[in-house]
Amino acid sequence: MDPLRSALLAGLGAISYGQEKLKDLVSTLIDKGELTREQGEQVISEWVKKGEEEKDSVADRVTAEMQKVLQRLQMVTRDEFDALAARVEALENERG
Repeated sequence: MDPLRSALLAGLGAISYGQEKLKDLVSTLIDKGELTREQGEQVISEWVKKGEEEKDSVADRVTAEMQKVLQRLQMVTRDEFDALAARVEALENERG
């Protein structure tokens, strides 16, 4: 498995673990009467929303960094490859 995929999976595992721990903590606080069920649900909802925002932000940063790496390595992107393949096909069709 490549290192980037391993890192992403580890991050997702940490998020999942953190979410379970948060649910346990909120449940404990509800049981102790320190939070109402509605407050607990709100805390979890806000945490999940923030997690989604962070996930999107991380995905954007990873994508941007990967594009920089590809540029430095002078590798073509899928879009560039597809455009070139279309040009080659058009030239082949012109020649018969």
